[in-house]
Amino acid sequence: MTQEFVTQFWGVRGSHPSTGAEFSKTGGNTSCVEMRVAGQQLIFDAGTGIVELGHQLLNQVNPRPILILLSHYHHDHIQGLPHFPPLYREDQMIYIVAPWNLYQDRVWELLASASSHSMLAERPGLLARRRTLLIEGGERLWWNADAPTPLRIANDEHEQCPAGSVEIRAYHSLGHPRGGSMCYRVEQNGVSAVYATDIESYIGTDQRLANFARDSELIIHDAHYTPTEYANPKASRQGWGHSTWEMAIELAHVANIKQIALFHHEPAHTDSQIDQIEADAQAVYPLAFVAREGMQVDLLATINERSQGQSFSPVEPAIQPLA
Repeated sequence: MTQEFVTQFWGVRGSHPSTGAEFSKTGGNTSCVEMRVAGQQLIFDAGTGIVELGHQLLNQVNPRPILILLSHYHHDHIQGLPHFPPLYREDQMIYIVAPWNLYQDRVWELLASASSHSMLAERPGLLARRRTLLIEGGERLWWNADAPTPLRIANDEHEQCPAGSVEIRAYHSLGHPRGGSMCYRVEQNGVSAVYATDIESYIGTDQRLANFARDSELIIHDAHYTPTEYANPKASRQGWGHSTWEMAIELAHVANIKQIALFHHEPAHTDSQIDQIEADAQAVYPLAFVAREGMQVDLLATINERSQGQSFSPVEPAIQPLA
């Protein structure tokens, strides 16, 4: 089994993409995160960042099944899917895990109605085979792209994850308008990372999320607003379903999480503003950092560095951020 646990950020913005030179360092694409764990690939959300990732996947001669896990159905988390190149490849299998809600089994119809892309709306161009799994939260999922049945659900809490598979747990946060958002925890050989975007904290933090994320090496946490923006009495963002870097750090303290990737940036925040957010956060929590497009975080390497007393820094972007 390949020993790896690498997170790569393909899109880090919330709400809508950002364009212009003042956004190029952080990147302008909306939410999409890839995890490469023990030889398996997991994709979280399908904002515009998924398009470039899809072009990379087209290089596979014999494509493996693809797993996309959606946090929710707001447009900035699905808007890249109609333009995901593997959808139009006839030898491709794509699995989507998504929250159950009033749309029930109509995930693809929902995506079609949210898109003006004629090939998806009319569907004749979708050559890839597709499977959808709707979840409510609390599930244990196992993913192994090389297995005859790549995606499985554990029957009970005591069932062991099969060899060669990666375990994914789900938690349904209610801290986002119109149905909440699904958070995911990926576990492999005692190392875990949590994807928790489009969440708003509570007084004393979200204790259920803290229990779900406890002792993780990394949490990718919504930090859409600055504390000043969030509590502005003339234009408050309370109840809008997003967090601040202070909320992310409070959760990390409560749940004993090592690293925090501040994520889902306000699209109007320029690179200089985001640099200041990172400086403010690191003054309180040194292992907090801003997620930037193209950035990679090798969790196994950072664990080893920390054990040797070395300082941690994410790898510089492996791809050029798009303006």
